[in-house]
Amino acid sequence: MTEDVLTALSYYHGAPQVSARYKQENADFKVIEQLDVDAEESGEHQWLWVYKNGANTTFVARQLADFAGVNERQVSYAGLKDRNAETWQWFSVHLPGVDMLDWHTLTHPEFRVERALLRSKKLKSGYHNGNLFRLRLRDVSDVAALESRWQKLISQGVPNYFGEQRFGREGQNLAKAGVWLRGELSKKQVRKWSRQQQGMLLSSVRSYLFNKIVSSRIAEQRMQPEAGDFMLLAGSRSFFQVGTVDDALLARWRSGDILLSAPMAGSWRGPWQEHLSNFEYEQLQDEEELVAGLQRQRVDLARRAVLMQLEDAHLQVVADDMVDLQFRLPTGCFATSVLRELILTAKEEG
Repeated sequence: MTEDVLTALSYYHGAPQVSARYKQENADFKVIEQLDVDAEESGEHQWLWVYKNGANTTFVARQLADFAGVNERQVSYAGLKDRNAETWQWFSVHLPGVDMLDWHTLTHPEFRVERALLRSKKLKSGYHNGNLFRLRLRDVSDVAALESRWQKLISQGVPNYFGEQRFGREGQNLAKAGVWLRGELSKKQVRKWSRQQQGMLLSSVRSYLFNKIVSSRIAEQRMQPEAGDFMLLAGSRSFFQVGTVDDALLARWRSGDILLSAPMAGSWRGPWQEHLSNFEYEQLQDEEELVAGLQRQRVDLARRAVLMQLEDAHLQVVADDMVDLQFRLPTGCFATSVLRELILTAKEEG
């Protein structure tokens, strides 16, 4: 079960002691996609700034396609947003030779189009710069202790774990992917899945393996660069392997110019030593079947930062037991992983 996998992950700052509740209603969890978009004089893609409340991204995409009279494949978005939340995000609809539709006439209780403009290119997955989160915590057991821990998260960072959303309801994506990659399904069974479904299953496995390596590093207190580690260049996908840990490298790491990373498992050429540190290889030894399955699917090996930093982070005390949080995260980072490091939820207490 995914829930068990997440529960087993190490805490960077020790297990939280403050209990609180979140997502008691959709307005408690606001997500605003970070992407500045300007209208162009012409274009065959109609970009839409959409507010949704209680609907998931794929559902909205289908409604936009139906309204425009096109196939859902002609609707694009940068990333999936939470269903049980209030969110704002961009969509684009490919409508060559079609004047701007009257999107304001599209009415639905769970979403609305707030802005529409023309662009020459479609919106691509991952194109946004990140997300701004505005969250309300209720029934906070100790506000002063929460504020203290919040400052620690801001100054020292948070484990960049993939959240439960990545693994599907009750871990179904991860379980299904494991059966597939271990070769327990026929080709006919696999072909019934769409390319998007297969991609989600592969992502769940890579996320699980990444989380495992990060958790092990935290548990063994190996959170500084070591010889053989791979460092990401901040703000890019480029990385390099550490030869000697010297003062210059540590200065770059402390300044945030380079980041400690862990692998998103996949295919590589040549011996594993060229692409994984000794520590990473050891962590993946007992997951050999899953790694081999990813390689057979020709998923490219990539790198992801071990820690994430909270930007534009603020805490406001609303009442004796109520707090509002705001923070900005890069694309692909999970607010639920921030909350996991910050508070005990009712589920964890019970």
